[in-house]
Amino acid sequence: MISENLLKEATGLLCDYLRIDTTNPPGNEEAGAVFLKSVLEKEGLPAEIYRSAHGRGNLISRLKGDGSKKPLLLLHHIDVVGAVEKDWKYPPFSGAVKEGSIWGRGALDCKGLGIMQLMAFVLLKRERVPLRRDIIYLAVADEEVGGEYGAGWMAKRYPEEVKAEFLLNEGGMGAIGMLGKDRKLYSLGFGEKGVLWLRVRARGKAGHGSMPHSENANDRLVRALTAILGHETPIQIGQGMREAFREFGRGSLPRSLIVRLLVNEPVLNLLRKRLKAYPKMNAILRNTISLTNLRAGFKENVIPSESEAVLDCRLLPDTEPGEFLSWLRGLVRKEAVEIEIIKEARSSQSPLKTEFFQVISEVVKANTPGVNILPMVAAGFTDSRFFRELGAVAYGLIPAFYHPEEIEAMHGVDERITVESLGLGTKNIYDIINKLSL
Repeated sequence: MISENLLKEATGLLCDYLRIDTTNPPGNEEAGAVFLKSVLEKEGLPAEIYRSAHGRGNLISRLKGDGSKKPLLLLHHIDVVGAVEKDWKYPPFSGAVKEGSIWGRGALDCKGLGIMQLMAFVLLKRERVPLRRDIIYLAVADEEVGGEYGAGWMAKRYPEEVKAEFLLNEGGMGAIGMLGKDRKLYSLGFGEKGVLWLRVRARGKAGHGSMPHSENANDRLVRALTAILGHETPIQIGQGMREAFREFGRGSLPRSLIVRLLVNEPVLNLLRKRLKAYPKMNAILRNTISLTNLRAGFKENVIPSESEAVLDCRLLPDTEPGEFLSWLRGLVRKEAVEIEIIKEARSSQSPLKTEFFQVISEVVKANTPGVNILPMVAAGFTDSRFFRELGAVAYGLIPAFYHPEEIEAMHGVDERITVESLGLGTKNIYDIINKLSL
């Protein structure tokens, strides 16, 4: 744990950061970037804000090493999702310190990580730690809406400024109770599924609701959606997840037995109905399709000429989007519907047999003896994908522990982080940087 004074400082910074409303949309991340810039410059650390649009700010600061190793990038996003104040125990932008926790929208996703990284970054400067690699602190806009004005914009416009060998971002965290009462586990995100958002549109002939006919667009859409959603995608374990499960299974029983089950596709397919009771595990072992939007009709007694639905498809790293789309179109070949792509973001993953993974593993186990690490492919996407395209080995880990109710609050009500977790996360990140950079 860090010292009491440093923990008090970190708590104060996070409270101030949470009080800046960076709800996206519209974002207003520049206000958050200005706050971070002021903290860094007080420490003698130069920082620059890159404005991608009005009010949209991305901040970068670099602590120079001797250049004998390639840079390490510390990444978090400034924007947060919305919050309805009346539903919260303490106002979502109050930064209240109550009941041993710091409350506010973004405490976990992702301003808490940003302050952990900031404190570690500042401590390296204060202690004049001799570094063999540059450490880059990057805070970006727009992650919650896809990164067009944030990480994606920075990676495209300023690739040399953000290029790094290793990157630490969100995408995994410590959990309490997943392996049994009070047992602690770190999930580490080494990859993420691809995004394929599709619009399914049916066209037909308009008419009066009292006179049904065979060219009803709604009927065609319903039949197409029934064909798609009624088809269960198979369980697939790619090489990355196979390696991840084996890593988790190193050691004694019962983990080694659990891993034998997890890497056996025929066995898992036999248990696929039971697996659906565990949505998070189910989502990372198969390609998924969710119906998220429906639009049809405008009046009770009018058959519309057009109707449409939106499907949120998430694809495993070993799945080609074009092949998946062809398969999907094959399911509805008999129906008069069109399928068009709204958004596509390819899956990405980083190898696990790296110096970075080894250092993270050694540090977190030293700071929390007996903890297990489970590498995972995330069902959602993060900004890490932009930097993997630039060659970075990117892992997602907020290195502190959270109870299930705290994790569930991340995009929900009463988001918070304990003061203790803020301290542990700061220490872990500081130790990881030190070990990687000396």
